[in-house]
Amino acid sequence: MDLKQRNAIAEIFATNIDSVTIAGWIQQVRDLGGLRFAQLQDRSGIVQIIMPKKKVSQEIFSLELHEGDIIVVAGEVIENKSAPDGKEVLPSSLKILNKREQEYPIAITDKIETNPDKRYDFRFLDLRNRKVSQIFEIESSVAYSIQEYFKENDFLQFFSAKIVGSATESGANVFEINYFDKKAFLAQSPQFYKQMMLMAGFERVFEIGPVFRAEKHHTNRHLCEYTSIDFEISYINDQRDVMKVLQDAISYSLEKIKTEKSKALDELEVTIDNQPKEWPVLTIPECNDILTKEGKDLDLYEDLDAEAEKIIGRYVKEKWDSDFVFVDQYPWSVRPFYTMKDDKDPNLTKSFDLLYKGQELTTGGQREHRIDVLTVQAKEKGFNIKHIDSYLQFFRNGAPPHGGSGTGIERFVQQILNLTNIREARLHPRDPTRLEP
Repeated sequence: MDLKQRNAIAEIFATNIDSVTIAGWIQQVRDLGGLRFAQLQDRSGIVQIIMPKKKVSQEIFSLELHEGDIIVVAGEVIENKSAPDGKEVLPSSLKILNKREQEYPIAITDKIETNPDKRYDFRFLDLRNRKVSQIFEIESSVAYSIQEYFKENDFLQFFSAKIVGSATESGANVFEINYFDKKAFLAQSPQFYKQMMLMAGFERVFEIGPVFRAEKHHTNRHLCEYTSIDFEISYINDQRDVMKVLQDAISYSLEKIKTEKSKALDELEVTIDNQPKEWPVLTIPECNDILTKEGKDLDLYEDLDAEAEKIIGRYVKEKWDSDFVFVDQYPWSVRPFYTMKDDKDPNLTKSFDLLYKGQELTTGGQREHRIDVLTVQAKEKGFNIKHIDSYLQFFRNGAPPHGGSGTGIERFVQQILNLTNIREARLHPRDPTRLEP
């Protein structure tokens, strides 16, 4: 059997193919005396291999098969209403390519539940569970579709440094590393580099890459390393222009997932609801009024906490049947120094969060491009101007009005699939206690 000519298992159910050559892992074996079954799995799906003693060779029937063995099978596709998905394969040839050498350290089906930490220790086996592997099929589709959207809309993709000489946002929540004889940090975001690219004249840029946050959170929504979808655009009127691009990009991605990953969504029992044409926008003052009516009081210039986000999420779902809402005019006290302040209230800013199903997904807004104002704001936030002079240089030779956003891809997938913990959407989660594998 030529392995290069093998079929994907999904072809068995998607076409009228009569005979196949397939390869993969044995997921399950059953022996009923004169009848044996093996569930064979590859990336595309699972199919039942049926081995009746009277219909297969003695060599095939007598093979010792176990869960985890890797086999290649050539045979006839048979219609059988009692088989999973109505089809099965009767083998004319079956070869064991490699045998499992130890018992599984974790369960790889939904019949037995394994502690999540142990599952993450054996992620390569955990991914043999279709309910787990399909999460990353969706995540891959998110990345591809976002790249496709930006490419079609004439954005330049670039790749910024992840080892930096100064903290991007502030001196807190950064990983300090030894860089030869100097102090360096892992980048909190590509923010400064996005803006540098705009000052260079590229006007529309994006990056999908890792960012690092030294946050000692043990929540279901925080990671110390995650993948961020960042973009930045020049010549904007205000933050609403950034919101428009963000809505278009996310909507594009969701439509791609619905059409191209419908099978994965079905396996995960997830439906992506249609959204209104224009996503609702609520200002921080408006959110405070809503929260007060719901019995939760926050100061006008206070950040929304997780409970407040959930309340706002429920409100917009009931009122507009929308899973998304832009929370606009975030308080200056909780935004970085490079954020543009609101024209009417300097305690507010021209920045926003995008909430998805009641959880923060994206932070974005208009940036301050006037060097004199930017310098004052940096001092106001306690920065030593010498430490950020290389950043301020970007703005001394002419800077257009601009803005952008950053979206965590894991949070996006978490909310699409209604996952209870963001670690499920991260291949190798990194939190304050986990460094392996």
